[in-house]
Amino acid sequence: MVAPQLVAAEDHADEKPVVYLTFDDGPSADSSTEAMLDVLSLYRIKATFFVTGQRARKEPDKIAAILYAGHAIGNHSHTHIALVGETSAGIETEFRKANEAVLAAGGPPLTCYRPPFGLTDSSVRKVGDKMGMAAVKWSVDTRDWQSTTDQLSISASLDSISDGAIVLMHDGPSRRAKTVAALDEWLQQNAHKYQFRALSQCKPYGTSEVFASNDEQEIDLPLEEESIHSLLEKLRSYRFNLHFDGPEQARAASVYGEQLTSVIF
Repeated sequence: MVAPQLVAAEDHADEKPVVYLTFDDGPSADSSTEAMLDVLSLYRIKATFFVTGQRARKEPDKIAAILYAGHAIGNHSHTHIALVGETSAGIETEFRKANEAVLAAGGPPLTCYRPPFGLTDSSVRKVGDKMGMAAVKWSVDTRDWQSTTDQLSISASLDSISDGAIVLMHDGPSRRAKTVAALDEWLQQNAHKYQFRALSQCKPYGTSEVFASNDEQEIDLPLEEESIHSLLEKLRSYRFNLHFDGPEQARAASVYGEQLTSVIF
């Protein structure tokens, strides 16, 4: 792993420190993603999931579950290869396929990415900029990706967080029980001390209004009582009138507007 790179945390007025929990390499092939979502829901925490295209393509319902719970999603490439050394066309293909997989699952155009292994160079950054995505790394690595890291070590890493920390954990590709258990136990003791937010760079919809596609009348969706399957179908049956919160959001929607129309609707 390379040295982490910070991104600017958003300003906040609340006196509690802000922490950004992030999860890579999912959605999982087992129940790890669902277990992580359960823990986050228990403590009413919003987080950011950096998903790979190949996993998103295989687990579209889990993409819907992440979005349904109000979390943000970022691009983690399609196949999780090191992008450094790839051609610009190859890098763009990795990002594009991941974006298309999220779109096919009913998700939004993505406005942020995390390069696999944290490896980046000028070519990766140029492609990311061209595609309207901001780069996001981390400031705290729990090292839960190492087989030798145990639950106690993950908890110790979480103890080191400070205001504005971006925490790297994993919900995929599978077998993340120690991460789930460590986070749950740590949050029992510490959740009240912090504000946990999704990364602002990764909130692509901004403020959105949902309209029925046939008569353009605004409606309310009873999301609480719907299954993930029915939610996914409903997302595909509506169009979004977007009010963008920033240039990254507008740029990403412009770049992927054609795919958003053809893949989802």
